[in-house]
Amino acid sequence: MISVNIAIDIDDTITDTYEYMLPLVAINYNLDIKKLWSNKPSYKELYKTLPNYEEFVQNNYHILANIVPVKEDAIKVLKKLRSEGHKIFIITARNTEEYSNPYKLTYDFLVSRGIPFDKLITNVGNKGLQCVTEGIDVFLDDNTKNCKSAMKYNINTYQFKSNFTSPEDKIKRVNSWEDFYNIISNLANNT
Repeated sequence: MISVNIAIDIDDTITDTYEYMLPLVAINYNLDIKKLWSNKPSYKELYKTLPNYEEFVQNNYHILANIVPVKEDAIKVLKKLRSEGHKIFIITARNTEEYSNPYKLTYDFLVSRGIPFDKLITNVGNKGLQCVTEGIDVFLDDNTKNCKSAMKYNINTYQFKSNFTSPEDKIKRVNSWEDFYNIISNLANNT
């Protein structure tokens, strides 16, 4: 078995950030949550359509990021992958516009939840290029744009299924952390 360098996004890949945040957005903006869910607005759309959304983000994201739930089996699978010798890189777009100290906030969250990692990189705009810089073999993210960025650099890329991303033919989808574990195991054993 070979060791694989794995880059993983945090929000909506390791955690259920969107599912946790959207009801709070509905409450704050007095919106119908069912209608909001049915529209499946992206983070970018929320910025464009909601008044003073930047202020909502600055006042709330740092709190939400500390209490957002971790996806089922994420910790178990990440621990298992790391125990098998694979390297885990957390690569996130969390930035100083939304969080006062995205590195410390994310680091503290990962450590407090027992989420194993070898390196944490925040404030990443071009995740594909960052993956090249870090020597990444496999990239996992929920965001279509980030997946396409990694694929552009011929990185083995998987999109974690989420409620607000639609499947794209060229991007391989992962429905659960167990699915992802099986993919990495097959890759490590067949390379």
